[in-house]
Amino acid sequence: MDFELSDDQRAIRDLARTFAREELIPRCAELDRLPDGADAFPWELVERGSKLGFNTLALPKRYGGAGASVLTQCLVMEELSAGEAAVSKVYSHNWKAIAGIMGIASEEQILRVTRDFAQDPRYCLGIAMTEPNTGSDNSLPYDGDVKAGPRLTAVRKGDGYVLNGMKHFIAMGAQAKMLAIYARTDTSIPWTEGTSAFMLFPPKEGFRTGRLHDKVGLRLYPQFELLFQDVRIPERDMMGEENRVHNSRRSITNIGTMEATATALGIAKRAYELALAHARERVQGGKPIIQHHMIGLMLLEMFTRLEAARTLLWRSAWSVDNGRRDDPKLPQVGKVLAVEALQFIAARAVEIFGGMGVMREAPVEKVYRDAVQLFHMGNTQQVNLLKALDRLTKE
Repeated sequence: MDFELSDDQRAIRDLARTFAREELIPRCAELDRLPDGADAFPWELVERGSKLGFNTLALPKRYGGAGASVLTQCLVMEELSAGEAAVSKVYSHNWKAIAGIMGIASEEQILRVTRDFAQDPRYCLGIAMTEPNTGSDNSLPYDGDVKAGPRLTAVRKGDGYVLNGMKHFIAMGAQAKMLAIYARTDTSIPWTEGTSAFMLFPPKEGFRTGRLHDKVGLRLYPQFELLFQDVRIPERDMMGEENRVHNSRRSITNIGTMEATATALGIAKRAYELALAHARERVQGGKPIIQHHMIGLMLLEMFTRLEAARTLLWRSAWSVDNGRRDDPKLPQVGKVLAVEALQFIAARAVEIFGGMGVMREAPVEKVYRDAVQLFHMGNTQQVNLLKALDRLTKE
């Protein structure tokens, strides 16, 4: 693998870095303090970033996007997340959703979404899989248990389907202009054999958003409950074959995992840079605290963990971009490594700031709150390890 970036990659990385530092960091700390996360959604910043090309970065060129490689996407995600991970997640979630749609939808369905998506700087997409009693079992999955997986039902009626049930923790559930809904079309067999996917374009009779989940971190990236009461979806809006959606989803799993990894790296980078700058400026004992060996060694270990996690992510992304059959465990263990590195780096940043580290006026307290969100994005740490272990035992 050549670690030298192309001119185009450096240019888009630098554009993302400038946008993050000049626009995201100054604005988002203030928005994060608003009590109502729905009102705090950073529409203006999302639109400004979209006009710079971030929202359609991963959209293939034939549909009006930039068709960026996975490695380029990771570069941009890291830089944007170092500014405000919640805004970065808006774009990267859309990239993941687009990849998912293209993996299961017909060409006509893809065009229906991408025509508007490519033109509308406020076009957001939603992925509705998680439910109150089903989360990790969507990813392991528990193949033999008919009680595992989604419980939202889709019953065929005439030339369409009627959906009943609920989802929760759905990112941008109230902002999305199209939601990919995963529902059980056959509850008598395991969900991996009896689940289908549907396109839903709000507003829709019988469909509404429920409560906004009140999170400690990434507050500008909202998650909602979605409620379905006799919601009718025409057959033309089913993506793929009935009951066969699970096999199609497998192809995008690693990209979704790497998306979370890059987000974690961005937050970790921000924490490290804040701690490094503070250690160079803060004077104790007659010299900057970075010159005290204990502080210097803490920063060095933060740097080491950050670089190690980034290297593993780049290898995984490069492997996907080049069609290589590298070890399939890499995306899972890479995400685990990056999130553990993030928790270490964020905690040490708070520690290096001393008593100021836990004050709301200091920037590291927000970084610390955002960091804990990554335990559960791109699957939980434990699920990623179990998936990697499953692959290890089958080698």
